[in-house]
Amino acid sequence: MKIFSTLYKCTSWLIPLKTTRTKYKNYLTSLDLKQNLIKVKNNYKRVIEKLKNKTEKIKVIFLIRENQKWTYQSVYEEFEKSNKFEPLVLVSLLNLAAKGKDKTRNNLQETYDFFKSRGMNVDYAYKNGKYIDLEEFKPDIVFYDQEWDLPEIHMPEYVSNFALTFYSLYGSTVFEYPDLYTQKFHRFLFRYFVENELNIDIYSSQIKENKENCVVVGYPKLDEYFKADETCNLWKQPDKLKIIYAPHHSLEQNGMRLATFKQNYKFILELAKKYPQTTWMFKPHPRLKYAILRTKLMNEDEADKYWKEWAEIGAVYEKGNYINLFKTSDLMITDCDSFLVEYIPSKKPLIRLVNEQAINLNELGRKITQSFYSVYNNDELESIFEKLVVKNQDEKLESRKALIKGIKKPLQRKYMILF
Repeated sequence: MKIFSTLYKCTSWLIPLKTTRTKYKNYLTSLDLKQNLIKVKNNYKRVIEKLKNKTEKIKVIFLIRENQKWTYQSVYEEFEKSNKFEPLVLVSLLNLAAKGKDKTRNNLQETYDFFKSRGMNVDYAYKNGKYIDLEEFKPDIVFYDQEWDLPEIHMPEYVSNFALTFYSLYGSTVFEYPDLYTQKFHRFLFRYFVENELNIDIYSSQIKENKENCVVVGYPKLDEYFKADETCNLWKQPDKLKIIYAPHHSLEQNGMRLATFKQNYKFILELAKKYPQTTWMFKPHPRLKYAILRTKLMNEDEADKYWKEWAEIGAVYEKGNYINLFKTSDLMITDCDSFLVEYIPSKKPLIRLVNEQAINLNELGRKITQSFYSVYNNDELESIFEKLVVKNQDEKLESRKALIKGIKKPLQRKYMILF
């Protein structure tokens, strides 16, 4: 037996088993990560020293691929008001769109126009089919809109050579979804700004390296609620009850699995037609049409027809800066995650479409959903809908008002303190 044992040990080094190879690969990956992280931290130290001696304005870049996920309006405005900073929005494309694999989000010009029409400083970080090295714009700080689908030359690990990298989640965290904390992207950030202490606890439990880069500042999007009410000319018939239908994209069996679109997309369209006292806004997740085509729920013509039907009976909104739309609405129907937080300050009721296969809510999510109306099928949906819209019965209003104080807080200006 000793001979076989010795022989096994020898051959395991010469011809390692899959489990041995996996362990070795993970060890090398971890070692590589640690070495790169040391390098990135040293890069940031050099950038900070450079900034301490800088006499001209500090240049702040916001790298944006999808205007629908724009979360930094109040942050941009704060930098713009200061005589110490020079903010600039750089628009780019997701890798999938740049490679032609996602035609639904080939939105470079639309995103540029979104910011230009608001009188903001804007330029291109993607031009003539190529990504532009951000160093050409001589930034001191780079804010990211999302962690997904970045080209190598725009990733924090590379950008750390010449700028500090900042990120604030484009959505609120109400589900137990570790991908929002465990990406290589998060580890290499100079600062990862999060909305509350719960985020810090989750991040610390998921990340062993560079936990100190995670800082609580609040949720930038909610700053829009502090602005004076504005008229919203997006509603087709503003004198009627104004309802938002906002479906999530997660139709695949992996990931968050929040989407209920397969079960109710036809039903909700018919519901909109059934009640003449209402006017509707279809606000799909920016990835929804891509997911519909990817899962073959519809073909391109069928998806376009569905969008067109909403435009005919109501309106379609697929851009960012939508808080004023929330303010002026009367009800939301959604299976999205961050809207659960973003809609609370409107004080209006929300019907939450529940996918029973979805990942679990976290502590904040469980607390918030108690003040909304959760439904599991179309019969329940119409029953609650009639109660809220026809009978005007909203017994959860006071519980939402009680939540607002804990959610609607001015953004802490820690992002202005760099060193």
